[in-house]
Amino acid sequence: MFRKEVSVMKEKKLYNIDLSEFSDLIDNMRIELKSKDLEYKKLTDEYYKILKDFPNLQLIFEEQLELELSKEECKMLQKLISIYIDILGFEEKELFLLGCKNARLYNKNIEIIRD
Repeated sequence: MFRKEVSVMKEKKLYNIDLSEFSDLIDNMRIELKSKDLEYKKLTDEYYKILKDFPNLQLIFEEQLELELSKEECKMLQKLISIYIDILGFEEKELFLLGCKNARLYNKNIEIIRD
């Protein structure tokens, strides 16, 4: 029982962190998700490949420039947005699960629930 309590204490708790720690937690979640979920990895790889292959799209997003796009660039922009929505779906699900896990740890910590 003691070993389990120690491991719970070492975990990051969402209810007791600041904004920069939360950003780090999200970045680490994305890295972990990319290594464990092949579909997520495929989507993120495709997303960045499109940005690399179509620099005007990258300029629109990163530099917020107003540019005229070719038909092909418009099609790729639509595809890019669709991929991004799919990526967000994966990330939102992981954040939800992380929140559930932390809610349980929090409730356990304040002794609302016990194992």
